[in-house]
Amino acid sequence: MNTAQVERFVMRFLEAYNCRIIEKTKHAVIVNLSPEADKELTGRSYYWSFVERTGVEPETMTYRFVFDPEGDAATAAAARPVPAGPLNGPLGAVSTAPGPQPGAVDRQAQGAAGPGNGPQGGLATATARPGAAAGAVSAAPGAAGGGGQAAGGGTEPAGSSGRPSPQGTLTAGAAGQGAPAASVPGGAAPAAGGGGSPPEAIRSADSILGRYFGTAPAPPVGRVPRDEVTFGSRRLQQLFATALNNGRFTRLFEAPPQATGSSQPGRSAPLTYCSWMNVNYKVEYACDMKRSEVHSLAIQMTTGEIREEFHPSMLTRKLAPKLPANIHLLGDNLTLSRAASILEDYLEQKIRRTDHRWADRANQVLAEEHQLVRLYYEGMLAAAEPEAREELEIRYAARQAEVDWQYRPRVHVSVINCGLFHLRADER
Repeated sequence: MNTAQVERFVMRFLEAYNCRIIEKTKHAVIVNLSPEADKELTGRSYYWSFVERTGVEPETMTYRFVFDPEGDAATAAAARPVPAGPLNGPLGAVSTAPGPQPGAVDRQAQGAAGPGNGPQGGLATATARPGAAAGAVSAAPGAAGGGGQAAGGGTEPAGSSGRPSPQGTLTAGAAGQGAPAASVPGGAAPAAGGGGSPPEAIRSADSILGRYFGTAPAPPVGRVPRDEVTFGSRRLQQLFATALNNGRFTRLFEAPPQATGSSQPGRSAPLTYCSWMNVNYKVEYACDMKRSEVHSLAIQMTTGEIREEFHPSMLTRKLAPKLPANIHLLGDNLTLSRAASILEDYLEQKIRRTDHRWADRANQVLAEEHQLVRLYYEGMLAAAEPEAREELEIRYAARQAEVDWQYRPRVHVSVINCGLFHLRADER
């Protein structure tokens, strides 16, 4: 199976189980599983037993199934932002323009403010020359109180009580206006609209375990398990096994024809439907090589008519799991076991009529391999000591069994799935 076939199968599986598609991209799909699919794929038997005992609404898992890992990785790499550097963007960049950097002291401001010219609080704001970084603080020597340091330097400005401030405390005053300073410990802005409950606590209290057993920790927000669904992967094998176990038998009805511009059947008289039993067989021709065939046979339960290649013809019909209105079903003259026996006899006769030259060649190779093994071990048995003869005989028998299993021709027939199809009796 290629990537397109795997994707088509997975999407049909999710649609059949009524899963909710959250996001579909070219290489992956994010899906919220239905309760039926969650029970089949996640293995959370304890959780579902808890849901059944308490009767609460279940919370199903959300997965991200990736069909093309290489394409998905390339798309993620293309969408990843480029880290900012000296020449790439302003965030975290180091300015190379002439002028003071943030926190630098503007020496041109010396003498601009005297002992009686600085604003109250000991900080003098000077006009930065072109190219100066935004937010630079200029300290004017000789300001009121003297010896003041730039904001954020770890001490309070001159004119205060002289007590050291916590490191990282930012004190800013509006120059010449006497505005009060604003202090933010650690350089972080205060949270707006504080006093609200954290979202994690709300989700925890609203979960199933939170309602029954108190506050329970909620899973990380935005964490969606990622599974690679490629040919040979464990997840795809699980989907195959689920589809095989739950889709072994089906019963479908052909939808009646619709009148033009109307939702009612095109005929006023009841339509007559007949039943067909369809069985899909897998026939394997095996020796040292293997060849497989699929035979789709169907038998009409009223007349005993047998059709081949029945499944491809059903793909072009509109089928539904419910009996349509105004429909008459013909009675069955064959039981299910009798119909299955007739189909098995028909398939056996068909296999007997095929070309069996491959089996003749396999029997010839089998005889040659047995001869080689016999010549090898008979010489060893003739020269072996009596105490080693028993071990050699065991190895000889095991090797003969291996050769027989590998080269002996055989035909193995198995049933893939089957179903009852109720079709219109007036169509072939």
